[in-house]
Amino acid sequence: MKTVGRFIWAAALVLAGAPGFGAVPHSPRIDTVSLAADQGWAGDPDIIWYDDFSGSEDLLTRYLDNGGGCTVISYEALGGTGKSVHGLWQVGQVNAGGVRKCFGRCPADYRGCAVRTTEDFRDIYWRHYVKHQPGWIGNPGKMSRATAFAGANWSQAMIAHIWGGYSLNLGISPARGVDANSQVVTTCYNDFPNLTWFGWQQGDYQIFDTAESGRWVCLEGHVRLNTPGLSDGVFTLYIDGQVQAHSPNLNWVYSWQDYGINAVFLENYWNDGSPVEQERYFDDFVISTSYIGLAKSPVRPMVTKTAFRDDDAGDSQSAWQLQVTDEYGSAVLWDSGTILGGGDTVALDADHGLFQGGLAGKTMLEPDTLYALRARQRDGGGSWSDWSPWMTVLRTAAATPGDANCDGSVDGLDYNAWSLHYLQGGNWEFGDFNGDAVVDGLDYNLWSLNYDPAAGAAVPEPATPLLLCAAAMLLGRRRR
Repeated sequence: MKTVGRFIWAAALVLAGAPGFGAVPHSPRIDTVSLAADQGWAGDPDIIWYDDFSGSEDLLTRYLDNGGGCTVISYEALGGTGKSVHGLWQVGQVNAGGVRKCFGRCPADYRGCAVRTTEDFRDIYWRHYVKHQPGWIGNPGKMSRATAFAGANWSQAMIAHIWGGYSLNLGISPARGVDANSQVVTTCYNDFPNLTWFGWQQGDYQIFDTAESGRWVCLEGHVRLNTPGLSDGVFTLYIDGQVQAHSPNLNWVYSWQDYGINAVFLENYWNDGSPVEQERYFDDFVISTSYIGLAKSPVRPMVTKTAFRDDDAGDSQSAWQLQVTDEYGSAVLWDSGTILGGGDTVALDADHGLFQGGLAGKTMLEPDTLYALRARQRDGGGSWSDWSPWMTVLRTAAATPGDANCDGSVDGLDYNAWSLHYLQGGNWEFGDFNGDAVVDGLDYNLWSLNYDPAAGAAVPEPATPLLLCAAAMLLGRRRR
């Protein structure tokens, strides 16, 4: 009997080591979503600076410096294509470089790389994406900061630090370099003894957790300096569009007004040195006078999850699944079903999944809308991982009125969509370009105003009965 028991126990140990009998796979995360070709920054007067690092790989052509070690690489980028800034730590290394951008009137701009050099900015947002390599370990401490340089000696009137928290979080730490007489008291960069610290506010998201590694995360800071003589300044940290930490009622600089906020630094600095060799990446760096938010994606984007991970040696992915919901994670709007094989990327469209709920019957996502995504994966033995948390990581770009299929061109295909659904209850892809839930002559007007002559022949006119109906409808609306 003892011999039989030993055999059963040994067999169980062997089976436990086989795929499907050991640990379930790790829950994946959403790594990245493909980007719309035009993010809209070029024509936006609020944009102070934008860099997707796809241009010159020499960072010194446009930045104060590269922090002593950052490089531009092309094997990793937000959206899956392009370039990003790469920081690499060796074991024990403290500084892996960064980028420092000056703007506005800036007395510390010794290289003359600032933009909009005649302006003072008292209210700015800065946004960038960051990705920690798969298997990341530890909290580096530094991420980014905005500051107001007050002199060529790099004295600072204020600093808005986005720093690593007490655990695996990020938080904010505002500091003032001005005394009650509105005189700058710092004498150099990071003159900590002469700074007044307002207190630490910590976020909840564990950005440095190994489980969260291998994906692009959107970080955005907002600083508004106080009105001279008042304590109405603010400092806010957003992660993936959600407020993580907020400090209101700040008296940033008393009544000091010699300069405004004039520099933002992205930093790879680890106070105690990295415990292992590892790397992270920055991309899509924007500075603006208004809220920036997530990068914009097409309405039929490509979505990539993080690579398969499992504690069972030799195990591999046999399938995975992606779901999309509204930005609050309350109702599934698209489901890929089971995607067989070891891939990590799927097209979010009607050919690769089912639109349902509020998007039932559609072939694409709505333009200019936020969505949350989640994923799970299956190992070789059939065991599914847990679903990843719902993450609001997808923001579709606004479409040009008249572009029913959101292919970037207002042409005859869009006219066909409008004409086929004329006087029906509609949505964007059926020709309801003004969003009033009916496809009518007002939508035709928007289509014709934005029609691209290079996309086809002359603007077609509606068929006679439709034209008469449209004219009557327009006349009636004007009378009302």
